[in-house]
Amino acid sequence: MRYSDSDTIRCGGRGRLAVGGMAALVLGGLAVFVPVPAAAQQRALVTPEDYGRWERLGGVELSPFGAWIAYVVTRVDETSELRVRHVGGDGGADSARVFPWGSEPRFSADGRWLAWTVGLPPEERERMAENDEPVREKAALMDLDTGETREFDDVSEARFDVSGRFLALRGYSPDEPEGKGADVRVIALSTGTETTFGNVGEMAWSPGGSLLALAIATGTDVGNGVQVYDAAAGLLRSADASGSVYRGLSWRDDAVDLAALRSRDDASADGSTHDVLAWRDLDRSTGTMETLVLDANTAGLPDTLEVVRHRAPEWSDDGRMVSFGLRPPDPAEEAAEGEDADTEQEAAGEGEDPEDPSDPGDDPADDPDADSGADAEPELPGLQIWHTKDVRLIPEQQVSQRRDDARSLLAVWHLDDARAVVLGSDLMASAQLLHGWAYALEDISEPYPWGAKFGRPYHDVWAIDADTGERRQLLTRVRYEWPSEGGEWLVSWDGAAYHGLHMVTGETRELTSELDAEFADTDYDTPTDVTPPRGFGPGGWLRDDAAVLLYDEHDIWRVALDGSGGERLTRGAESGLTHRLTRVTDPADPGDPGPDGQDRGNEPGIDPDARPYLSLYDERTEQRGYARLAAGWAEAGDEAAAERLLLLDAYVAGLSRADSADVFLYRAERFDDPPDVFVAGPDLADPVQATEINPFIDEVAWGRAEVVDFVSETGRELQFTLLLPASHEEGVAAPTIVYTYEILTPQTHFFRVPSEREYYNFTAWTQHGYAVLLPDIVYRARDPGVSALESVRAAVATAIDMGVTDPDAVGLIGHSWGGYQATYLPTRTDIFAASVAGAPLTDFVSFMGQLHWNPGIAEVSHWETGQARMEVPFWEDPDAHRRNSPIHEVHNMETPLLMAFGNEDGVVDWDQGTEFFNFARRAERQMVLLVYEGEDHGFREEPNQRDYHRRILEWFGHYLKGEPAPAWITDGVPLHALEEEKKRVAVKK
Repeated sequence: MRYSDSDTIRCGGRGRLAVGGMAALVLGGLAVFVPVPAAAQQRALVTPEDYGRWERLGGVELSPFGAWIAYVVTRVDETSELRVRHVGGDGGADSARVFPWGSEPRFSADGRWLAWTVGLPPEERERMAENDEPVREKAALMDLDTGETREFDDVSEARFDVSGRFLALRGYSPDEPEGKGADVRVIALSTGTETTFGNVGEMAWSPGGSLLALAIATGTDVGNGVQVYDAAAGLLRSADASGSVYRGLSWRDDAVDLAALRSRDDASADGSTHDVLAWRDLDRSTGTMETLVLDANTAGLPDTLEVVRHRAPEWSDDGRMVSFGLRPPDPAEEAAEGEDADTEQEAAGEGEDPEDPSDPGDDPADDPDADSGADAEPELPGLQIWHTKDVRLIPEQQVSQRRDDARSLLAVWHLDDARAVVLGSDLMASAQLLHGWAYALEDISEPYPWGAKFGRPYHDVWAIDADTGERRQLLTRVRYEWPSEGGEWLVSWDGAAYHGLHMVTGETRELTSELDAEFADTDYDTPTDVTPPRGFGPGGWLRDDAAVLLYDEHDIWRVALDGSGGERLTRGAESGLTHRLTRVTDPADPGDPGPDGQDRGNEPGIDPDARPYLSLYDERTEQRGYARLAAGWAEAGDEAAAERLLLLDAYVAGLSRADSADVFLYRAERFDDPPDVFVAGPDLADPVQATEINPFIDEVAWGRAEVVDFVSETGRELQFTLLLPASHEEGVAAPTIVYTYEILTPQTHFFRVPSEREYYNFTAWTQHGYAVLLPDIVYRARDPGVSALESVRAAVATAIDMGVTDPDAVGLIGHSWGGYQATYLPTRTDIFAASVAGAPLTDFVSFMGQLHWNPGIAEVSHWETGQARMEVPFWEDPDAHRRNSPIHEVHNMETPLLMAFGNEDGVVDWDQGTEFFNFARRAERQMVLLVYEGEDHGFREEPNQRDYHRRILEWFGHYLKGEPAPAWITDGVPLHALEEEKKRVAVKK
């Protein structure tokens, strides 16, 4: 791949790529296509037997000083490897070293060492699972100076310390006794010496030194505790010891203060309630380690609540507070504890004398009701009680029970005052501490149950003083709000404008009403009573809350939070380029602020002296790239502008920066050119190609992608992506598969490896000689099917007029919402020779009342204000429901339809499939229903994935290419012949 804004590029791989009879040269950011000799086009097609070698680019890590890159490559045949390459110096990229089954690469902070996980081949994992053997992975370590490597057996977790001098390797806990920890080895990297600790349940390196906190778990009620190992000094100290369970180790950022949770019960009981422990200044090698304890006697801690394990403690930046979670005791646990106490009393003989012969005891013969079981627990019915007032239905409560059981009320512990303050008030609400921890915010939705049930959610916003616990209601009935990163302002959106509220004074400000810009997302095509803002909210904040950065359609605005006005910072409207702030992450440490000055979790807001990076996107051409705000942007007026760094005819993403150097990387790919990573300086000029995925693509025929403008039947200007067949001949109309969903052109440049396990694989279809058309569909409320018809039919007509699509060989396909369209359109038009619908909704009357069983939620909100876009229930507009329902015109369907469902679909109830099938059968329409046993909404089992993929090709092969039809298409397959039919497709080449 060659993507650069300069005329020359240092490239570790190919620099010129043949694309469907043209060669793409990127000059000055523009793709120039020049003819390729005809001989270069005579390349072999990719066959399924060859799919296995095709590669995908996985996780990528850049070393702290930008000299090395490590990246994971996986293949369609499920093999994988880690590649490590030197990219520093003037010589470009060196050859990569390859390590089979490597994953999760991570560099040490000094840039000298690389550690990674060594996995197992899938067949080995399957063998071990069948034999009930534990699956144990390894860790590997590489000295980047010498190239020497070491492997370590049985490693579940590997972590470098912040200095990069030590590596901690945690093993696997044994199955018995339950609760026992694993061995931890600490490697001194300069010498290779190892120090081992046993029974470690958790470990955590300090962010401010080479201190390793260890939660000791012996699996018994003795010997547990928290220990701190000073790796640099070789000193181990005990912070606390008891028979309890210790968990939730939490260091304070940039400090050596530690917090943890300790169960109040013995480890064997592992009760729900905990104490919070804290230690300060643990880098002191002498003196006692003072343990601060928040327990039942701590002031401000209600006796009706208990500290729970589900929220790990966290430190305030100044080290004066620790947050934790509270919730009411579990009644079931309390009852169990009471039963245990009763049992202990009975065992001790309290209340009776077991040796007294006059005591009749519990002889059943003396109990007249013994046979009737009057005193026994009654057998309870299998029963659920659903009520129309339920905000969350019983199935949703069942699905979310574990999550609900882990909910807790936010609280803070003031260490210096030895007191606690409860901040949260509702277990179902979300509470968060603001920067500086002076206040917390809590959203309460309880006053608005109707909206919560039916897709119009609102909530009230409360501010809680973290020092006193005093609560103030800030906003009422709001949908969108965001606290500023400095914690001083609260910004809200009402559907038309932004408003600011000062957290302390309560004063409100109009922020955007007077600005000459449209901040509402006017392209949002889903029914709603509150139109969302562009980008769904602010893009960022200036440090110290000096301003907020907001988006209109193309540009970024700097807006003062005091309501004094704002300025447009970019000029996207003029060029058609959409500018958005992009977080330039540090791959090794996402919490570290980089040269763009953006918040990484410790620094609030964007540094006004920095130059933030922006992403660029042209939705007309699908070009993408990056820009950077000009110097002085935080103070300048309308003359400020962004400097364009990179704009390519490619999908460009993943901009990141080395931890300790101005070395950047980004990823670029096209439909006809595999993804690769490029390394460059801050201006992204003269990038070096650091990876080379699928270099053999030049040996085979491949299709190409085009973005085509068209006008819908209602006059709406839209686009579609056209993927040309790998064997495409100019001027020859090709059979075409139309894949539908919503807006699909942003996927134009996605590179897809050919695979039979991805049953809707566009690349495989182009290799089989099909063009693939991906139309954009924009919907109108109450007319999702009609809207799709108006867009898709016009897109197909345009492709036919171009001479690309054979009008007699057009197929339609989609899944879920796309499957709905693949079912609906054939009942309203005859332009398709065949259709394939995966897991479609088919009946607009019955489906509105169904459930998404996987999350346990009612369909109604999704139906009215979600993807279905019907806006109102059936009885308010029955004509619209029938007009857009596939099943209501099934008798008019002239297109052969193949439908596929998993019989355990938890998103679209597969009764939608059987209902439509029975209607089609009665109407004597041509339809086949594939039922994959045990499958959910998306098929996960490899045999099923391959079978569905191959049957799609057989279906379209017959109806679009005229290939002979197997019996399952023409006549069906009786049960006694089903096994042979399965085998036929399974072994098909």
